[in-house]
Amino acid sequence: MKKLVVAILGVVCLSQPVGTASAASACYSPAAIEAEEAIRFVTELMVASTACRDQTYGYFQQRNKDAIIGYQKALITHFHGNAAFDRWNTTLANESSMKQAGKTTTQVCQGASEMMKQAAAFDVKGFRAFAAASAANAGPRYTKCHK
Repeated sequence: MKKLVVAILGVVCLSQPVGTASAASACYSPAAIEAEEAIRFVTELMVASTACRDQTYGYFQQRNKDAIIGYQKALITHFHGNAAFDRWNTTLANESSMKQAGKTTTQVCQGASEMMKQAAAFDVKGFRAFAAASAANAGPRYTKCHK
């Protein structure tokens, strides 16, 4: 397990500069908050599925492809371009992988089991509802834009 996490981090870290999470816009629209919550879930699912050698992420991605692409486009707009979005998303994956450091594969997979079950049940409507609810419950984590 440690070797997998180190390998993922090594590849990702070599391709990205440090501190890219701060590249975000100063404020978030409601659509950007929902999109970020959705992509955070997708990224956590990807990292957990990879660590657990589970196919949930792949099936989830197939079922929810259009929603995921829409959320990615919203964040590309929010971060002012593909490169900034890619840096942010890579940082997010690195952070997710770091949470697994020092844990056994069994511990990681047990900890991710509820998320995997949830993802396995999500269709597009359910995923969008989840992202909207997560955004509504995000509280002060995001500075909201006032126009």
